Amino acid sequence: MYYSSYSQGSKIITRSNARQYLREDMCLPSHIRGIAPEAFQNRGVIRSVQFPARLTSVGARAFCGCVSLEAVALPSQVSELASAAFSRCDALQKAQIPGSLDTLTQSLFQESRRLQTVTFTPPVNTNRIRKIQKYAFSECKSLTALWLPDSISEISDLAFYRCKSLENIHFPEHLRRIGSQAFYFCGFDSIELPGSLQVLEDSAFFKCTRLTTVRIPESVRYIGKWAFHGCNRLQYVEFRHDPDFIGPWIINRATTIRCYRGSKVDQYCQENGFKVEYWD
Repeated sequence: MYYSSYSQGSKIITRSNARQYLREDMCLPSHIRGIAPEAFQNRGVIRSVQFPARLTSVGARAFCGCVSLEAVALPSQVSELASAAFSRCDALQKAQIPGSLDTLTQSLFQESRRLQTVTFTPPVNTNRIRKIQKYAFSECKSLTALWLPDSISEISDLAFYRCKSLENIHFPEHLRRIGSQAFYFCGFDSIELPGSLQVLEDSAFFKCTRLTTVRIPESVRYIGKWAFHGCNRLQYVEFRHDPDFIGPWIINRATTIRCYRGSKVDQYCQENGFKVEYWD
């Protein structure tokens, strides 16, 4: 789907012509419309990039392994940002993402371990972004806080896997699905799941060892196995409804489930030997 415009030649930076643009501080010419897959992959000399305002596409692994790149500010017209475009950028600390994208693609910033700040432009209420794909921010170990646009309806499997410093997050108001291991081993002490959420897949918050209390919204219909297992400080998981499905061992035995007496959740607790408290 990417780069049908390659025939425009000089408007696209490719691996074969990238050297002419290569600098420690790159300022790409205004006529550039696209950056092809792997164009600047593993170019350790690049410290900064000024992208042209009319840039529309960045290819797969275009800047993967650019270990000196410190910041990324993509212009508002970028509508195609392919997988792993900025993965393994060891020095990357800041990223500005345009709301013109439909998807944050697979492995987009994977293993960019110093990434601390991610912002979305234009303002979050006008974003088009609908989905965060697998591994998009996996092992971004310095990311501490994130305000996700309310347009996002799905956070895919392993999207924030082992983001161990991620303490604060705004979940989108229209979020419907959180994938398997999406927030495995993150640093939350509390989370506020949105009232739109329907599906929590297996191990969604597995080993979030600082998490203390979780309220399950009444919109949630499915909770996969081990959803909050390994959360050693988790004291309470609160239900005020009966989901259609609750998988095995969603919590550790030390955690207490709050629910209504005689509910399906109560029955689940009795069958699995979990501690339970009842709402009045």
